[in-house]
Amino acid sequence: MAGLETLALLAGLAGTAASAAGTIAAGEAQDKAAEFQAAQLERQGQEERAASQREADQADKERDFILSRQQAVASASNLGALDETVLDLSGDIAQEASLKKGMIRYGGEERAKGRFAQAAAARMEGDAAKKGSYFAAAGTIASGIGSFADGYYKKKPATASSGYAGRYG
Repeated sequence: MAGLETLALLAGLAGTAASAAGTIAAGEAQDKAAEFQAAQLERQGQEERAASQREADQADKERDFILSRQQAVASASNLGALDETVLDLSGDIAQEASLKKGMIRYGGEERAKGRFAQAAAARMEGDAAKKGSYFAAAGTIASGIGSFADGYYKKKPATASSGYAGRYG
């Protein structure tokens, strides 16, 4: 019977070790998944920047088209390119286009920063899951060893401390 009890205790220890290894593997898997998610978020942040750059370039093209159109209309109405009204309107158009371009770039940069912040948070979550799995595994091992020791000492036969039983024994 002692052999079966020992075998059961050893199987319990093996189960504890397997459970601890599984806990660590799960934490590392969460860390890898978080790293993948972070990389995707960073890629999205880079795409946000690139998209805002393309949109800002488009705003420049629109500005140039409007200024060109304004020059053509001014020429057709016998106003010169250096007419005060034409110059004022050109300045207003350029100023408005510059403001629009700045807002486009700012919006793209802010969206990119948000993606990068999400990536950093995902990495922190993954790291915390991995570290937490180490502590959980250590707890599982300690609990398993405690159960092993408890089972081992409960199975030991009691020994008498001395042969003297007392006055009435």
